Amino acid sequence: MKQSFKIITHIKNQPIYSKLNSVKCYKKIKSLLPPRFQNGISFMYIKNDILFFALNHPALKMEFNYNLNLIKEALKEFKKSSKECKEINFKDVIVFVTNKMENSDITEEKEESMIFYKERSSGKFDIKTDNEKLQKIFKEIQKVIKNHS
Repeated sequence: MKQSFKIITHIKNQPIYSKLNSVKCYKKIKSLLPPRFQNGISFMYIKNDILFFALNHPALKMEFNYNLNLIKEALKEFKKSSKECKEINFKDVIVFVTNKMENSDITEEKEESMIFYKERSSGKFDIKTDNEKLQKIFKEIQKVIKNHS
């Protein structure tokens, strides 16, 4: 009987799951970079032997471009030493700024906050109307204000 990790490894190495392996390699590449770059990368992909980094801020792009030669050298060393990421081949690196939000930002639920304030009115005002419906409504408003004061 095969062990479970061998079965999972065999399944992961199937050609149909090559995208899954490339995502794993992208995460490893991202982990090689300094934290300020890791936090600023929205996503990465390879197209026509070019590794594209999508950043979320223009200032980060300028800093990334300034350090691009160092990053390319680190990525070359990573390709040589990484056994799992041999299938990822790129010859050049391009950096651009994206205006798309990350999926994690979209799926986060934001709490709605209730605004509380102190009632400034004491509820003492004259009701000057002849309409009985309006008088009734104003009296209810007076009660509510007096109860909250």
